[in-house]
Amino acid sequence: MSVDILTKSLWDARRSFLGWAIGLAGAAGIYTSSYALIEPTSYEEVIDAFPTEILEAMGWDEIATPTGYLGSTVFGLVVPILAVIFAIAVGTRFLAGDEESGTMELTLTHPVSRTSLVLQRAGAALLAGLGASVVVSVAVMALAGPVGLDVPASRIMSASFSLGLMAVAFAMLAVAIGAWVGRRGIVLGACSAVAVFAYFASTVLTTVDGFEWLDRTSLFYYYGGQDILEDGLSIGNLVVLIVVSVVLVVVAVIGFQRRDVGTG
Repeated sequence: MSVDILTKSLWDARRSFLGWAIGLAGAAGIYTSSYALIEPTSYEEVIDAFPTEILEAMGWDEIATPTGYLGSTVFGLVVPILAVIFAIAVGTRFLAGDEESGTMELTLTHPVSRTSLVLQRAGAALLAGLGASVVVSVAVMALAGPVGLDVPASRIMSASFSLGLMAVAFAMLAVAIGAWVGRRGIVLGACSAVAVFAYFASTVLTTVDGFEWLDRTSLFYYYGGQDILEDGLSIGNLVVLIVVSVVLVVVAVIGFQRRDVGTG
């Protein structure tokens, strides 16, 4: 299978990738470096100011420890959300975006099958998601030591890798929906809704009686950033993220094969 489409997809998006890389590295770097600016007693005050249920839901109950701090800031809030937004944008651009702009029909006039096109676009999204995890990992490891965050580099890389796999899963969701509907707005709306629900299912809804089980339906649960920093990778969770991505790629291939491209 030719990889021309894969490499062209990455090359065409290079400026966007650079901007996102700077943003992700900046967010990770700011939160990591801020650890040295706050007195330990301030973290204790945060813990005392909130109900236990909220602290546990948001991952702030261990914020006074190095792993707890990284887990609740870098790997718990802003950076994962940015990574998911990036992944959805990439997955949308690589299929629905091209189709809506009219360039997809031109691509399909070349000797490339629909299956190959979807797989190569999915491959580009995969590399983009994993690339984001590398950016976050490097930014955090570069600053963790100097600011006194005593967290093993292997745990930081593991949490970043899992973050990348979650991002890939959301990118594949965008690719799959785009393959079936071919409309950027619908893809962005649907994926955003899933992402918001997934985040709240793993945070706020865990404190609501009768809704705790929804946590297991969320990709954020299987990402498990803070748990990885404390206990290491969960192979079972990684398998779930990988299987979800693979299934979504299969759904994308089926959907793209069935559609009249250009008519939506």
